[in-house]
Amino acid sequence: MFNRVQQRLLVCFQIAGAVILHTLLVGEAGAQDLRWWTTHALVKVRPADDPPARPSQGVELFAGRNEFEPFQIVLRADSRDVEKVDVQISDMLGPPGHSIESDNITIYLERYLTFQFPSSLEGKAGEWPDPLIPQVDRYHGERRNAFPFTLIRGRNQPLWIEIFVPPDTVPGTYSGKVAVTSPGLPEAAIPITLRVWNFALPSSSSLKSSFGLSGLTALKQHRGRYTTDHELASITYLYAKAALWHRISIHGGTMAAPPFSSNGRIDWTRYDREVGPFLDGTVFAEDEPLFGARSTSVDLRTHQGADSDEKKVSYWMEWVKHFSEKGWLDRLFYYVWDEPPLRTYPQVAAKAQVARLADSRIRNLVTTSFDGSLKDVVDIWTPLINCLDTDPEHPDYCERTVPRDAYEEEVRQGKSLWWYQSCASHGCKLSRGDYFRGWPSYVVDVAPVSNRIMPWLAWKYKVEGELYFSMNEAFSQDRDPWDHIYMFGGNGDGTLFYPGRPRQIGGRTDIPIESIRLKLIREGLEDYEYLVLLAGRGLSDVADRAVSRMVTTVYQWNKDPELLYRMKRELGEKLDETSTSTSAAASSGQHDPNDEEPLTVSPSPRN
Repeated sequence: MFNRVQQRLLVCFQIAGAVILHTLLVGEAGAQDLRWWTTHALVKVRPADDPPARPSQGVELFAGRNEFEPFQIVLRADSRDVEKVDVQISDMLGPPGHSIESDNITIYLERYLTFQFPSSLEGKAGEWPDPLIPQVDRYHGERRNAFPFTLIRGRNQPLWIEIFVPPDTVPGTYSGKVAVTSPGLPEAAIPITLRVWNFALPSSSSLKSSFGLSGLTALKQHRGRYTTDHELASITYLYAKAALWHRISIHGGTMAAPPFSSNGRIDWTRYDREVGPFLDGTVFAEDEPLFGARSTSVDLRTHQGADSDEKKVSYWMEWVKHFSEKGWLDRLFYYVWDEPPLRTYPQVAAKAQVARLADSRIRNLVTTSFDGSLKDVVDIWTPLINCLDTDPEHPDYCERTVPRDAYEEEVRQGKSLWWYQSCASHGCKLSRGDYFRGWPSYVVDVAPVSNRIMPWLAWKYKVEGELYFSMNEAFSQDRDPWDHIYMFGGNGDGTLFYPGRPRQIGGRTDIPIESIRLKLIREGLEDYEYLVLLAGRGLSDVADRAVSRMVTTVYQWNKDPELLYRMKRELGEKLDETSTSTSAAASSGQHDPNDEEPLTVSPSPRN
């Protein structure tokens, strides 16, 4: 309790944008049986990490409306195991008559995984936190078995807590507390303050994405085998919903192409049931986070019965007709070929031309760098990030490195530039050389900023979207992802979820278990929304300066989390300032051109 204070030290770290740590409180019981401190989301707390010399036990957060904001509490017992540790959080009380209810706050226990090998020269073997087991899940509202838990002597146990700020939240300062309890010990009451800024993020991402997701392998991990089409659709829906809650759109899904009859008519019933809610923005209920969120992309599927070019053309023409009627056509793309070698370019062009014959509005995506021989058939150029910028200190990794400027004319003609990262960020198990330092990465054992930086890089390079090969690649193995996610030389490469089975996590229903890396990807996408909102208000220079302080090249960017938080806070305060001045102008009867907050803003607002 706060009246059992033995020491009081003032700690002020201006790390900004999301979390400021302050005021150290160490209680009598805390010195012997239970210690705790708080930190921001850009720290991966390993079990044997030394406690900070001046640990902090309070949190100050900053966020816009319709934004998630996470932080961590770290618990440690040095003298003995502490049993039945539980955690509760209060409502956040704000301006008179207003609050953020605790239903908007999710508490997770961070689970450790043990890695035999490091992912790269920057990684380390051993135990790392990544899976997040919710106290109460958002999918079914079921209490799981993560809490209460036994705190093992001599080991750190981090907790991940995220607050969702509803879009109708009144701006101002909100206060609450986290209570950590164990029978026979004083309650640890950890104060939280949250300043809600006077602007809102859109529910749909401004940075387009398409991350691979296999419903078939998800079903395999949850049921042990393929069971029924209904169960496949249900488990796919849950994982796709989890992705959209993290502002990510998927490709793959059930992979079931809609069937067609002898007269060419397509039966859209099953397909529309699977995909329609994500394209229409009806996945989330009005009282759920990100109400109205829509997928930013959708992949064209081909039925196995369309086994000739003529049949494909007829089949895809029906797709264009259906998608036009539904208002979905602007998000449809055809994934023509993945990483084609130069020698296959004639076949790539021929395959893409079939889609052109069906309808030129089908956008062809190829994961390759710009090449003049394909310019007439490729609409979405998607190079590997390594192939967009040359590192002069090392030989070229790519067969062809094409600089960003080479895409400018294509973009002016209405084409799009996306990109993707891969095991080339860490070496693909083929190399551990110095070349593989500094690249952004979604593996576990890297600096947390590595998992968050991609949207900042996208802004720097004016990239419109991101492709990622899989969110559940390890589910395809015969081994349990809880035991093994080392793939393509990286710990967690292609795996951002874990299968949440009741026999492991408690409850009655299966759910996706989210990873810390997935949370950090969403944090980066929310950072990007700040940049887009500033550009929409004529403040691109403010956004550009902040990005330039973080990013030099794709492989050279600042890994200091304090700098990232400082930049985020400066951007938020600028948006808040312009929103406040707009509100003041409106109340005085003056017109301001930025009076209305747009729900969506062009993802490429700069020229």
